[in-house]
Amino acid sequence: MTLHAGTPSPAAVACGDCGAPASGNFCSSCGADLRASSLSFLGRTAAPVRRSFPAVYLKILRAPIRQTVAFAEDPSYRGYVSFALAGIALYVLLIVPIVIQQVAPPGTNVSESLLTLMKILSQVGVYAGIVITFLLAFLVFRLFSRVKRPLHAYFKLYAIALGFVAPIYGVYEFVARSVLGGVGTSSISAQITLDDWLKPTAWASIALMVAMLVYFIGIHRRFWDMPVWKAALLYMPASYVANVISYQMMWYVGWYSAYVLSAAGIVKI
Repeated sequence: MTLHAGTPSPAAVACGDCGAPASGNFCSSCGADLRASSLSFLGRTAAPVRRSFPAVYLKILRAPIRQTVAFAEDPSYRGYVSFALAGIALYVLLIVPIVIQQVAPPGTNVSESLLTLMKILSQVGVYAGIVITFLLAFLVFRLFSRVKRPLHAYFKLYAIALGFVAPIYGVYEFVARSVLGGVGTSSISAQITLDDWLKPTAWASIALMVAMLVYFIGIHRRFWDMPVWKAALLYMPASYVANVISYQMMWYVGWYSAYVLSAAGIVKI
């Protein structure tokens, strides 16, 4: 009897992104592309390129919910804070001029010092809302989930999600309001007229808000290992309460800050 040796299977290699054993074209753990590329000759020096903001963002964009949770659960990915800050920076860069134009339209007699204060407070409001939403969501999901994830693990998930959605909101607001002169997502919560509702951007804003809500519910469902209905039931009230609290906080802090600083002569109206 003659024995024929079978075709040897390709040996597993270590993924350059997460370090897990992998074979084939893509890593089964993190989804990294294992195929040879123009950067392959660089070896490990190409890792910073693969983990840069554009590279990570594009990878998440291919499968937002799955890839967000995959990066959050990848112990080798440590750039989540810089990823979140880069996303927030893009958002602030695009949204602050819109906020200033809305609060102080061209021709309004507002001093440069007050405009500077408005820019600072608008950023403070953004960060305050982020912190409140993060803490409320963690407490609620930690309480009602059978999987007790630690705070640092949820912080990583939230940072990655924030870095992903912030530029989307910023770009959309800039295009919808500054370029097209329509209704943005920030206008939906305000008193908008019937004419505004007839604009296509109003319904596009609603669609974007629903898509982002589905995204956040999806990553929470996957991360906390719970049914979709339960994740939605927990996340939506927490998000709503956090938005109300952060808005009121930003309004009162802004009003009293402007009042005190103008009374002291530091800021001129």
